[in-house]
Amino acid sequence: MTRRLLRVVLAEFDVEEGAAVALGRLLRDDGVEVVYAGRLETVDQVARTVDQEDPDMLGVLCGASGPEGLAEAVPGVLLFAVGNGPSEFENAFESLEDAANWVSGVRSHTVETPSDRVR
Repeated sequence: MTRRLLRVVLAEFDVEEGAAVALGRLLRDDGVEVVYAGRLETVDQVARTVDQEDPDMLGVLCGASGPEGLAEAVPGVLLFAVGNGPSEFENAFESLEDAANWVSGVRSHTVETPSDRVR
């Protein structure tokens, strides 16, 4: 069985609870399946969530510091981060809109289903 929607897990580190909800709404409106993991405290919690949800991407909203060692804990999953602090992520964004636009760009190259904005 193949999945037609891009599946993204969103997790929060050191940010206000619910900060990922706005990003989740932007992505959902663009035809992305979003799993909101909420505020997680450890890399192990994120790795277990990723293992259970089997996402195509993992988005982490982080404050002053991001989770260290996350890339090694979730191999094979495309990572991105949103926040103004230092980040070990190759794909790091300061605004929710920039992150949503990037995910939509990746989505358009990897998934056959057109965006709701295109339909």
